[in-house]
Amino acid sequence: MRKPRAGRRPWRAWLWPAAQNGIIALLCVSAVLLAVSRAGLSLGGSIGAYGGMMNPAGGAASPAYGAAAEPMCVVVTPEDGAHDAAMYSQRELDEAYALYGAALAEALGSAGEPQPVSAGEWRDAVSGSGVYFDYYTGCQLSSFAIWLGADMASEARLHSARRLCLSLQDGEVALYYMRELYGEAYRCTTELSYSELAGRVAASSPDGAQFVFELGEELDGVDPFAVLAAGEISVHSLESANSLDRGRAEELMAAFGMNANLANNYPSADGADVYLEGSATLRLGADGRIIFTRRGAEGDTLSPSDAVQLTRSILESTVGLVSGAAELRLSYISLDAESGEYTLRYDYAAGGLPVELAGRSCAAEFTLSGRAVTGADILLRSYSYTGASENPLPARLAAAWAKATGGGEPRLVYIDDGGAVRSNWVAA
Repeated sequence: MRKPRAGRRPWRAWLWPAAQNGIIALLCVSAVLLAVSRAGLSLGGSIGAYGGMMNPAGGAASPAYGAAAEPMCVVVTPEDGAHDAAMYSQRELDEAYALYGAALAEALGSAGEPQPVSAGEWRDAVSGSGVYFDYYTGCQLSSFAIWLGADMASEARLHSARRLCLSLQDGEVALYYMRELYGEAYRCTTELSYSELAGRVAASSPDGAQFVFELGEELDGVDPFAVLAAGEISVHSLESANSLDRGRAEELMAAFGMNANLANNYPSADGADVYLEGSATLRLGADGRIIFTRRGAEGDTLSPSDAVQLTRSILESTVGLVSGAAELRLSYISLDAESGEYTLRYDYAAGGLPVELAGRSCAAEFTLSGRAVTGADILLRSYSYTGASENPLPARLAAAWAKATGGGEPRLVYIDDGGAVRSNWVAA
């Protein structure tokens, strides 16, 4: 049995024997949006390489910014309680984001001042007519807006969320979002055209997906806003490999702002190639692991968007060149208010699913101090489709397993144990 990420529980440990018995008795718009969201970024280990940066309180967006996260679930609801969910398929997610990404950008850009709403109002919004987005990652709303090419002026720009909803209500479109860390939900007015969005939403066909809270108390303890796809799930089968080419040492040093002409190198006892230049050290491991350290840097604390952009530039010029069918998505960002130090984490995503790496908490982790990266730990992996498919446990059964083992959010992922890749459920 493959080991999942620490703190997450595989369903196969107890459910598979019982499940065996139980189961047996667009486009142009798409191309433009995807090109923007996945645009290549310039190299460099310092934010000074970029122009048009944003200040910590918000401000003007720069066309140089690319999306560090995209929705992993998009739910379109033409009628109350009748949902059409795009998930577990990158093609479906791309198509949904192409159809509704511009509307989300306009909603964020025109959002009025946030007003708190009750839990009931939030549930009514996400189960009612409109479009729901779940990024699986909480980010500042101003960052979402910047990645979509919009500016935000309201105080909502300073709030973080992973779940957002464009709700069609009383002839208007309202933006709702959940601040999960605080258990708070908010509503903002928008200037979106009701008729235009409503027409697009009405053309969708419900596929039986439901939010957990719509099922009643039978799944008490399971994340109420987890989306459960109906029926059988089919996902691509993946394979993976170590993609670190240590012959690219000069290129990798340049990505971290090191001067290869001034660097000294030596082989370490564990087989890694180590490069030293000034206060910077880069280790290239035989297992595909890159470890970078640099002594603390002076300078102002970066905005969240600038911190993300800086780390993404390194990823684009290292992992992004060799990751195959996968790409890295932002999965965590935090700022220590006292030290001014950022921690950012990224995970691979492939075929519409996150990838969990056995034995690691994430695929890449960065620490930033001042205006520079002071630490990085990245595992380079390349993913490819085998041409086969897998049929993991249906979502309803996975939710029942989550309830039986303590609750949480049932999330379908790929688990890469270094030798094989399989789809599996975890409790996030």
